[in-house]
Amino acid sequence: MLLTTLSFVALSLSVRALSADISVVQIVFIRCLFGVLLFLPWIASEGLEALKTKKFGQHFIRAVFMGGGMILWFAAIGSLPLGDAIALHFTLPLFMIIFAAIFLREHVDTTRWLATSIGFVGVLIVLRPGFQIIEWSHYFVLLSGALYGANHVITKFMSGTETPNATAFYMNLLILPGATVGLPFFWSMPSWEHLGWILVLGITGTTAHTCLLKAMQHADASALAPIDFLRLVFCSIGAYFLFNDISDFWTYIGASVIFLAAWYNTWSASRSEMQVTDK
Repeated sequence: MLLTTLSFVALSLSVRALSADISVVQIVFIRCLFGVLLFLPWIASEGLEALKTKKFGQHFIRAVFMGGGMILWFAAIGSLPLGDAIALHFTLPLFMIIFAAIFLREHVDTTRWLATSIGFVGVLIVLRPGFQIIEWSHYFVLLSGALYGANHVITKFMSGTETPNATAFYMNLLILPGATVGLPFFWSMPSWEHLGWILVLGITGTTAHTCLLKAMQHADASALAPIDFLRLVFCSIGAYFLFNDISDFWTYIGASVIFLAAWYNTWSASRSEMQVTDK
């Protein structure tokens, strides 16, 4: 999970660096193109049998959610202080609770609903409506968190039969055509100065997603969550030194509230699953 977190940090910083000169659509295209190419050696080794699936429809829905979430998330990273964007993106597990309750009919007790509500109070602390201007990018982050949350619920549903590598490959493969269609309208020729960041984007975009899928499959989510909080710390430090990007005190207070609420929900769900298993 630490590798996942570090990959997400590097990915976020690369998107921030590239977004000043390269469109979001082009960044998504580059990220997914690398995602397809980097899996080709694995496919050559394992054969096409490794890609066999009976859940292609779910893979397609995942790609729609991930593609939309990726565009919104990358657009927000390019215009918000990175600490603000990461703080609001911690709402992802809160949206997972809501979608799992609605679509998977998972039982959510009163304390978890209360924790979810407290998490959204944390969102208000970050946004502080009436005290600062709320930008469209803030809404983009929240909507991307909702789309990623829906994606995670689908991934959880698929995890029993689909391997992390195949799931990650199909996501990149299915997003790529949509990004390619938009490419002629948003293309900017990258310079040599962009090359390093493009490599970071392509490699860490793939490692982040693949490692996250494997971590979700093999480790307890409540144990992984505290490591994910380091994403805010490392991104804030990196953004400060690279872009002179600073978030204010209230952002970190709100982020802590959101994160703790999300962590409690994850811990509570894991404990309930263990109790059911013990019976």
